[in-house]
Amino acid sequence: MRVSALLTCWNAAWCIERALDSVFAQTRPADEVLVSDDGSTDDTVARIEARYGDRVRVLRLPHRGLTPSRRAAIEASTGDWFALLDADDVWLPEKLERQIALAGRHPQARWLVSDAAYVTETEVLRASWLSAYFTPVTERAGDLLPLLVERSFALPSGCLIERAAYDAVGGFDVAIPYSQDYDLFLKLAARFHGAVGAEPLLRYYASPGQLSRRMEERYRDDLALMRAVAAGKLRDDPAIRRAGARRAAETAYRLGLLLLRAGRFDEARPLLREAAAGDTPLSWRLTALAGTALPAAVLRRVMRSHRAGGPSAGAGAAGG
Repeated sequence: MRVSALLTCWNAAWCIERALDSVFAQTRPADEVLVSDDGSTDDTVARIEARYGDRVRVLRLPHRGLTPSRRAAIEASTGDWFALLDADDVWLPEKLERQIALAGRHPQARWLVSDAAYVTETEVLRASWLSAYFTPVTERAGDLLPLLVERSFALPSGCLIERAAYDAVGGFDVAIPYSQDYDLFLKLAARFHGAVGAEPLLRYYASPGQLSRRMEERYRDDLALMRAVAAGKLRDDPAIRRAGARRAAETAYRLGLLLLRAGRFDEARPLLREAAAGDTPLSWRLTALAGTALPAAVLRRVMRSHRAGGPSAGAGAAGG
């Protein structure tokens, strides 16, 4: 197995050396290390060249965003497998060694993901990222599409993917602005067996404020993905389609509430109607029906009351 370690970065001078140091600390070294720089305007590239020299191949690209940068790195790589690492995350020293061993235990698996410690610069938020999705966290392998439709648990920095499988599903979709990772893992899971390791093999750093800034985009992307699953576009299996329809209704509910809180009632109502008609908890359906039926003036008063500290219309709706 020839493994390419692929990093993508943009203005990452503050963290790129930490990430690359973790790559070069691997007990099973990567066969090549490639950094795709997305048009950085700081000294990211200068730091890479000064510290690592020709041990790292750098692609200097115009600034086009994360997905084109990732695609360029994968296309330029020479390994038959590749491992992604975001510039602000860190691999633990045995990451590649343990994942290659996982691949050996499950030779039918064409894509692998590991657990992670979810951290900030100063604290551990969750010692096991996967513990929020699975109880207990155990090694899993085989057809992972049913699990992945229910839970978007896979982290790009924790993956090891066979290049041929990636190419077969079309790779990252540049048309998807936020949930391109989830889209890729769904496509892989629909076609190929995968494996999930139970050991945390990286430190996944939380980005302060990032989730709230992109919540609407994430919900819109996830809703489109789940509608496609419900329509049988990934796999025409009744159980998978039902799960996709349920997740679509749940996501429509969350997006609808987000838009309600922003006072965007005309955009929220079709989504809440979709949620009310779907397989969601009764309390959600009642809230959704209220959001579709109440006049805008009443909704504005209700939402002002919620922002002032009243009961939340979205109680119980948090989650991924």
